[in-house]
Amino acid sequence: MDSIAQPLTRVVEAVQRFIITPEVRLLHVATDDSLRLAVLEHIAAGEHHGDNHSPFFVLETPTEEGEDGWEGRAEELRADYEELRTLLDEAREGVSLPALWSEPKAQNALARFTLEVDEALRRFTAPFDGMVLVLAPVWVRDPKRWGSDLKSLLTRPELKKARFILVEADGPHSEALAVALAKEAERVDARPDEKQASQDMAQMLAAMASAPAGATGAQVLGAAGPRVAPPPRKGAPQPMSAAQREEVARELKVAPALLDPSFQQTLRLKVLTAAQALREGKAAQAVQEQREARDLCLKAGMKREAVTMELVLGGYVLQAKQTAQALEVFREARKRAEAHQFPELAVQAQLAQASTLLVLQRSEEAARAYSEAGKLGIAASAPVLAIEGYRMCGQLLAGAGKVAEATAAWKRALEVADKAPENERSASSAPEAARQLAALCRKHGLKVQADSLEAQAAALEVSPTRRAQEA
Repeated sequence: MDSIAQPLTRVVEAVQRFIITPEVRLLHVATDDSLRLAVLEHIAAGEHHGDNHSPFFVLETPTEEGEDGWEGRAEELRADYEELRTLLDEAREGVSLPALWSEPKAQNALARFTLEVDEALRRFTAPFDGMVLVLAPVWVRDPKRWGSDLKSLLTRPELKKARFILVEADGPHSEALAVALAKEAERVDARPDEKQASQDMAQMLAAMASAPAGATGAQVLGAAGPRVAPPPRKGAPQPMSAAQREEVARELKVAPALLDPSFQQTLRLKVLTAAQALREGKAAQAVQEQREARDLCLKAGMKREAVTMELVLGGYVLQAKQTAQALEVFREARKRAEAHQFPELAVQAQLAQASTLLVLQRSEEAARAYSEAGKLGIAASAPVLAIEGYRMCGQLLAGAGKVAEATAAWKRALEVADKAPENERSASSAPEAARQLAALCRKHGLKVQADSLEAQAAALEVSPTRRAQEA
C-alpha cells in the first residue's frame, strides 16, 4: 500500500543521507502513531549501513507535564550501552567496550543525561565514531520544555560527536529547531497521506469482497488475483465439509465457524469495513457494520469473539457521539462476558463503562465504576487492569476534594502492584498512581512520604530485564 510504503521509503532515504553526511547533526522525522514503530525499525536498520561507524541508541521515554523524561532516557542509555557491550564480547571479533561508568551526580535530570552521553562518547574510540541518539518519546506533553532541552543538548561542546535523530509521532514539535539549524539539520515527513490511505483501504476491501470462493493466500486479504478460484493443486487436501468441520470443532472445543474460510472472510470484511468507515468519519456506517460483525459471531456461537466485537462496537457508538447508547453496549458486554466466564473481558467492559460515565460528566458514578473495575481485576487475576481501575478512581476522588478516599484508592493500586508479577507491574499505571499519591503528600507537607513514593514509582518502572542487567 503506497500510503504506508512511501513515508517509510522517505525515512530510509533520509537515514542513508544522514549517515553519509556527517556535517548534519540532526535528522527530524515527523510521523504518526500508526507508523511510529515501523519508522523506528527502519531507522534502527540504518545502524547496519556499510558507511556507519556510530552505534544507534533508541530512547523512548515520554515527556510529561512536570516530568521531562531525561532520567528515564539516561537509564535507557546505560542499559543499551551494557547490552551492546555484552553483544560485542559474545561476538569475539576483537572489538570491545569498557565497563559501565559510575552513575554521575547532577543537579537535574537533563544535566545527568548530558553527563551520561559524555561518558559514553569517551568510550566510543576507534573503530567507533561517536554515537547516534534516536530520541523517540512515545509522546510529548510539554513541547516548549522539550524544544528547550533539545537546543541545550545540541549546543553542548562536549557532545559534538553525538548526532541526533528525533522521531515525533504526536506533532512536529521540533520542526522549528531543525529549521533554525539550517544545513546542520534535515527534515523528513513520514506521515501517511490520509487520502491515499483511504483509497488504498477502499481498493483492498473491494478486492476482498470480490475474491472468489475458494481463494487462498494474499488474495483473501485483498491482494490482486484471478476472478475465479484456481484449480486445486495435485495432492492438496480437500476442503473440509460442514460435517467434518463439526467433528473437528468438537474435538478442539471451538465453534465450527472458526474452521470455515468463507465465514472468516465475511467476518474479516465486516470488521475492516467498519474500521475504514470510522476512519472516513462515517460513524453511523461503522456502527452498523460492527454490529453485524458482532451478530455474526453470536449466531456462529463464537462467544469470546462476540464479546470482543461488542467492546469495539461500544467504542464506535461512542465515536458516533451516542454516549448513553455506548454505556448500554458496554454494560451488555460485561453481562455477556460474565455469563460466558470471560473475567478479563468483563473487567475491560467495566473500565469502558467508567470511561463513558466520565464522558457523560457523571464523575461520582465513574469513580465507583472504576473502583468496581479494580475489584473485578483482582478477581480476574488481571493486575494491570485492576491497578488502572483503582488509579483512575483515586484521580477522580482527588479531583472532587475527597483526599482520604483518593489516598485509599491509590494505596489499593500500589498493593495490587506489590503482589503482581514484575513484568506486569512495570507495564501498569502503578508508577503514575505512586506519583499522584506523592504529589498529594507533598501538597500536605508530607515530604518524607512523598520522596518515598517517588522512589517507589521509579522502582516500579524498572522492567525485569533492566533489573537483571543492573544486577
